[in-house]
Amino acid sequence: MPAPDEQNIAVIGAGIVGISSALYLQRAGFAVTLIDRDEPGHGASFGNAAALAPHAFVPINSPSIPRRLLPLLFASGSPLSIDWGYAPRMLPWLLSFLSHCTPSEVTRIAQAMHTLLSRNLDYALPLFRESGADRLMRAGGYLHLYESEAAYRASAGEVALYKRLADDVEEIDAAAIRRLEPNLAPVFVKALYFHSALHYLSTVDVCATLVKQFCARGGRFLRDEVRTLDAEADGRIRVAGTQQGVYDQAVLAAGAHARRLFGSSVEKLPLETERGYHIMFGGQAGIISRTCSSATAGFAMTPMSEGLRCAGMVELAGLDKPPNPACHAYLDRTAKRFLPDITERPSSTWMGFRPSMPDALPVIGRSGRTANVILAVGHQHVGMSSGCVTGAIVADIAAGRTPPIDITPFSPARF
Repeated sequence: MPAPDEQNIAVIGAGIVGISSALYLQRAGFAVTLIDRDEPGHGASFGNAAALAPHAFVPINSPSIPRRLLPLLFASGSPLSIDWGYAPRMLPWLLSFLSHCTPSEVTRIAQAMHTLLSRNLDYALPLFRESGADRLMRAGGYLHLYESEAAYRASAGEVALYKRLADDVEEIDAAAIRRLEPNLAPVFVKALYFHSALHYLSTVDVCATLVKQFCARGGRFLRDEVRTLDAEADGRIRVAGTQQGVYDQAVLAAGAHARRLFGSSVEKLPLETERGYHIMFGGQAGIISRTCSSATAGFAMTPMSEGLRCAGMVELAGLDKPPNPACHAYLDRTAKRFLPDITERPSSTWMGFRPSMPDALPVIGRSGRTANVILAVGHQHVGMSSGCVTGAIVADIAAGRTPPIDITPFSPARF
């Protein structure tokens, strides 16, 4: 393999995974072109719950899901929604998802994700400090809240994983919750307090700041919608949208939109989208001090520069359906139940696409179809908490070095 300084490499996707990959590839000596149809950070990296949470390793695959699935699908006010017209297309993904909802699988997935997430701060903080994006981060930890002792007991499996794998977790009672967050409604009896978590004041501004640093160091950002990846006879990769370029290697970090790429170098993966939603309450940034999430409501609240972001929902409806107003209404109701001092209407709303694999593990590694394509997709709910270490791994793969963690659980070959 030629030395990195003799290679051009394209990174497709300018969310946190792609941006981090571009920066670490640049550090390794590659000439890097970062490509996205939108401005940096305007996809799934824009609208998430804005937490950098090393503890977010427990998957949504849960042993309780098979027995709770029908009630979740048909109950009013559920954090899960499905478009029944789209459901037949998702059936293979859903069946595979359910096959990973066993205690042994959840433990395996959590251990693999812990390995990834626990190293993210090691690779995120240097990028943030060098670019100045650290001014957009806040410490204070993360509260994962339970509304009843019964709810806490029902979550015994996930609580045990948190206590076994997270080295910063503290179980706290209602009085301690009240001291930390006095504006929360007194409906929570217990919480897990993760001390080392951070939150973003603006995820999109962090992404823009990182790309500014990338470009200042000689990187190239190209606005284009990539449609095909094809291998040339010499093994290089032709990346084509409205413009075309040939690169020594390519990194596919396009999130859920990777499903819409075609060509001889595109590996078929069981990638789906979990549509996520948020609402913002402008002027309410001071109402809480850290990310607070409900263990049962599929819901998280984070104080940000624009105000309070309330994010959540899992909607299974693909990439084309317009936003579902019922999902925004659910977030609005839930926010006001947990924070009764909020009485105004949301100042803005958003819907986006989480890229999700059925086993809740991202795909990180060289494509089995074309060796010069590196896959970095499927980070589901934890892209902002795992994107930077993924970028470092991508750079090591591209340069032929040993990654900082064992990436076997994330191999494309597992499918």
